[in-house]
Amino acid sequence: MSSSEGATPRESVGDGGDLLADIGEETAVLRQLAQRIIDQPEGEELPDELVQQALTAMTRLYTVKFQMGARSPPFINDREMPATAVMIMSTAMLRAVNLELFELGMWQAWSGV
Repeated sequence: MSSSEGATPRESVGDGGDLLADIGEETAVLRQLAQRIIDQPEGEELPDELVQQALTAMTRLYTVKFQMGARSPPFINDREMPATAVMIMSTAMLRAVNLELFELGMWQAWSGV
């Protein structure tokens, strides 16, 4: 187990901010979701709520690992991820939290990300 796996949201990160998630908690959620996916009857469509829960946990897990210094790309092979899919998902995520593209650009400029 790496030191990052036991991190709690209250632990400080390099920029002085708090971690936005807990690796152990998000991993536990993902394990539970994986079991629920396995338990789905063959050929049955995954419920939207299950997809949302998995996306939420994966986003939080990726975010906290990023905060702790990990800089792995979000996809195994970027060339296999269509740009349109990324634009659809990015747009949906920004809308879900009421952020404009301008705000994302400002955050990137200020944070150095």
